[in-house]
Amino acid sequence: MDYIVVADTDIGISKKVNQDSLCVKLAENSFCKSAMVMVCDGMGGLSKGEVASAEVVRSFSEWFDTSFESELHNWSWDRIARITVDRLKELNARIIAYGDSQGIKLGTTATGMIAVNKQYMIFHVGDTRVYKIADDVQQLTDDHTFVNREIKLGRMTREQALTDPRRNALIQCIGVTGEVSPEISFGILENGAHYLICSDGLRHDVTNEEILDILSPDLITTRSSLEARLRMMIELVKIRDEKDNISGAVLRADF
Repeated sequence: MDYIVVADTDIGISKKVNQDSLCVKLAENSFCKSAMVMVCDGMGGLSKGEVASAEVVRSFSEWFDTSFESELHNWSWDRIARITVDRLKELNARIIAYGDSQGIKLGTTATGMIAVNKQYMIFHVGDTRVYKIADDVQQLTDDHTFVNREIKLGRMTREQALTDPRRNALIQCIGVTGEVSPEISFGILENGAHYLICSDGLRHDVTNEEILDILSPDLITTRSSLEARLRMMIELVKIRDEKDNISGAVLRADF
C-alpha cells in the first residue's frame, strides 16, 4: 500500500498574518506505513493565534519524530488515543498559562489524523473539519461551535445557524477554554478515498457537491494532480471573497 499526502495554505485576501499551521509526517518500516496529518487554525479574533497553532503543531511533530516509531512495535490505538488526549490537554494548559503571563488571549483549533496501514484515528478540538471524499462527501468530525450545539439541542435550525452572528463562536479550543474534551474516532481507510482536513476558511463558501467535483478520487491519480486540485479549491474560495486564512491537507491510501 502507499499513502499520498499533500498540504497547502494561503494567507487569503485580507489578513496580514497566516494564523494556520499544518503538519505532514510520513514513516515506513519493515512491517507498516504510517502518517500523521494536522491542520490547526489559530483564532483570528485573538492576538497571536499563529503562536498557538504553531505550538500545537510543533509539539505533535516532536512526538512523531522522537517517540512514534517505538510505539509501532507494540501498537495500541487505545494508548495512542490516551497519549493524544493528554498532549492536547497539556498544550491547552500551557497556552493558557503563556497567555496569562503575557496579558493576551491566544488559541487554536487542533484537528488531525493518524494512519497506520489501513486504520486511522482522528483527533479533534474546534471547527476544523475532516471529510471523507469517495462516491460522496461525508463529514467525519463534529463542529465544536455554539450554533452546532444549539442545532443538536433543537434550539436552532440549520438555516438559522447560517446567519446567526455567533456561528463562528467555539465552545472549546486549545488555549482558551479551561477544560477541553478532544473528540477521538477510529476507522478503516477506504482504498483510493480522499480524507480532507481543512480550516473553516477552505469550506465556508463551497458546497459538498463542489468539494466532490474538485477532489473526486476518480479524477486524481497522482500527487501532482492532487496538489493542483487542492490549490484550485483554495483559489476558488479566494475568488468568492473568503476573508479568513485558507488551509487544507489531503490523505489518500492506495492498496
